[in-house]
Amino acid sequence: MTKAVSEPASPDPPDPPDPPDPPVPDLVATSGRRELTAAALGCLVASGLVLVAVGRPWVRFTVSTATGLDVRSTATGHDLAGASSALGLVVLAGVVALPATRGVGRVIVGALTLLSGVGIVLATQASAFDPSAAVASRASQVAGLHGAKANDIAATGWPWLVMVGGLLAVVVGVLTMRRSRHWPAMGRRYESGREPVSVRSREASMWDRLDEGDDPTV
Repeated sequence: MTKAVSEPASPDPPDPPDPPDPPVPDLVATSGRRELTAAALGCLVASGLVLVAVGRPWVRFTVSTATGLDVRSTATGHDLAGASSALGLVVLAGVVALPATRGVGRVIVGALTLLSGVGIVLATQASAFDPSAAVASRASQVAGLHGAKANDIAATGWPWLVMVGGLLAVVVGVLTMRRSRHWPAMGRRYESGREPVSVRSREASMWDRLDEGDDPTV
């Protein structure tokens, strides 16, 4: 009586490899991009507030001329704080300068934005807090008399909007000076005059095919 020979059991198939872990986002780079975008938008909003409001009527007043005629006149931001307009253009330049620079250059842009914001606030505060004193020289010009006094003074809210823009520029400048080292720079296709690796590898492949007698254009 023969015994049945049992076949060896086949080994169990190996377990499938674990799927690769999903890539972890670079939180620092992501935060840097967001901060850079916020700073550029801050420059845009701050300069927009300044440049729009500086052309609006800030103070309305009445002044007596040399003939004794009362004249109703208006002073705009250009009349009372002309420097705010020029400084607002400096802040506007930060929209382009911040993404285009890196390192020390970006810190310099932040410092200029900060100083421009401070200058805007200083140039505007007199019109916001003491419109009577701010409009005194304008009243003399309108009346044609030195020391002419403005009456029936009515201030508007536009100077305060300019001050908000100046304060926002200060915040952007401080943020840039403190955090810009974490912000990404604009990508460059070519570095130090060198061609990309893919271009060099394609050229090397073409020469190799020529050496072997093949036509790389086929």
